[in-house]
Amino acid sequence: MKRWSRAVKYGLLLVMLLAWLPVCQAQEKDQRFEITSTLEELYGAEQAEKFREIQEPDASITWQVYRPSHPGDEPPGLLVYVSPTRSGSMDGRWTKVLDEYNLAYIAADRSGNRVPVTRRMVLATSSIYAAKQQFEIDEKRIYVSGFSGGGRVASFLSRQYPAVFSGAIFICGVDFWNEEVIRDMDRVLNNRYVFVTGSRDFNLNETRMVYNKYLKAGAKNSLLEVESGMSHELPNANTLATALDFLDRR
Repeated sequence: MKRWSRAVKYGLLLVMLLAWLPVCQAQEKDQRFEITSTLEELYGAEQAEKFREIQEPDASITWQVYRPSHPGDEPPGLLVYVSPTRSGSMDGRWTKVLDEYNLAYIAADRSGNRVPVTRRMVLATSSIYAAKQQFEIDEKRIYVSGFSGGGRVASFLSRQYPAVFSGAIFICGVDFWNEEVIRDMDRVLNNRYVFVTGSRDFNLNETRMVYNKYLKAGAKNSLLEVESGMSHELPNANTLATALDFLDRR
């Protein structure tokens, strides 16, 4: 419980900062690129100092980014992904789907399951700031996702900061909430959630159980997707498209 309390504390600081962070002009970049920055560069020295016990203000953080190719003028949404491994690289099968749904992708490197939850949370939430310094995003379409242990972190982020993340995709890993530490249950229940697992995933039964708990608690905008033949792995493009289609139904 202590680690989650610390996560709530630091996440609240990040959400408060999000309200006033300026959006920089979009820069011409390849669709796939890296952002390297520090908390000090993102928030300023005074604010970054508040996170020192979990992330040195001047320590470099690298995020892997994909910016979609889209013919329209509307800014893309943003999919914040929490990886269970050291790499935040995107699955190549997802490229065309993200283009179709005009959704950018960002994930921190060195934010895997061996990293403390509080740090993973700070890296994931800070990715929004990092992305906004590079290109404009549609803040009504910021979604959080993660695979395995990353899915569990994503489930925590989505319920603690429902004003930031309007939807979530939990892939082969998800936890139910502790209602006592949720500040805005109404918004949590009104947001949209997709539970992705495979017919051969060892977390299939647990994922189905948590999905049913969401429904019972009143989170009616929830969808369970069981990909046939999939084990404990990332889903294919069709499953991702189904998930994004569901999240975009607002």
